[in-house]
Amino acid sequence: MFSIVKAGAAPELFDAWRADPGFASAEAHPLYGAFGRRYYPATFGDAFRDESFAVCYDARPVLLAPCTACERQISYFELPVQLFARADIEAKTARAAVETAFEYFDALQMNYEVSRVIIADDSSLGTLSPTGKQCLNRGYRADVRLTGIANFDEGEPGLRRNLRKSYHSLVNWGRRNLEIAIVDEHNPDGELFRRYQNFHREVAGRTTRPQQSWDVMFDWIVTGYGDLVLGLIDGKLVSGTMVVDGTTTSYYASGVYDRNRFDKPLGHFPLWRSIVRSAERGMRHFDLGDLPLAGASDVKDVAIGYFKRGFATTIATSIAWTKEINLQPETSAR
Repeated sequence: MFSIVKAGAAPELFDAWRADPGFASAEAHPLYGAFGRRYYPATFGDAFRDESFAVCYDARPVLLAPCTACERQISYFELPVQLFARADIEAKTARAAVETAFEYFDALQMNYEVSRVIIADDSSLGTLSPTGKQCLNRGYRADVRLTGIANFDEGEPGLRRNLRKSYHSLVNWGRRNLEIAIVDEHNPDGELFRRYQNFHREVAGRTTRPQQSWDVMFDWIVTGYGDLVLGLIDGKLVSGTMVVDGTTTSYYASGVYDRNRFDKPLGHFPLWRSIVRSAERGMRHFDLGDLPLAGASDVKDVAIGYFKRGFATTIATSIAWTKEINLQPETSAR
């Protein structure tokens, strides 16, 4: 009754299923939705093999599983794999569909001789979800993930109430001292975007991504799905905040700041402006990204997480399930 349909074997079917309102959650976040399907191949080239699939029940899709295989790892372009169940299916069918998906993951592990599988689980809140149960049964390790989220339910007043108290003056400093320039559908300025790209390279000290990935980001925001908010002082670019949209969620894709001016709060107002603009575009949430735990991450990453957390209205918790597989053959003692 349950069957697997691979995206590579039926691309037109998958396009139709992704457009189905029953799978709206699959397109909500830009990284797992249409933006990610364009951006990641442009960034990684052929390094990842698309192994996305659907679980069907009596030929009707009930679960979508975007996933990739690379360097003996099953993930979604190194992100944890998200499973998207159809919104209108019964809980019993959803549980069985998740089990079928994991049986297929087991087969992928064998086919690719993978050493790691990473699965996202944002439903094990209080009780273990069907995804969590399948991971637990298979010996996956559970790691807590914290994500900063700015929800737009209460509009800009709600965002202001939840803004870290010390940030109010820093946002106001940026409002007074930064000249703001924006690249979006109303100002598709390719030259301004290239200035940001060059600024990104200067601050990073190297070229971090291929040109095709930058082209995808530019096309995405000037089509109306995000923006680039730049901060300048005396005409010199000192900060940049890139945001990309899904259908309901905006994602804080990158933030770059002039390291020679770290005595000034260069990032606070541009990020605040980006969050407010996302709400004005009709988005429901702003994903600030992971908030690394102290002691488990690099000190710099923890500091960046602290900065982002000051803009969050809530902290979302989820589990990243990881299965480490020993591919070395067992040997007996002599």
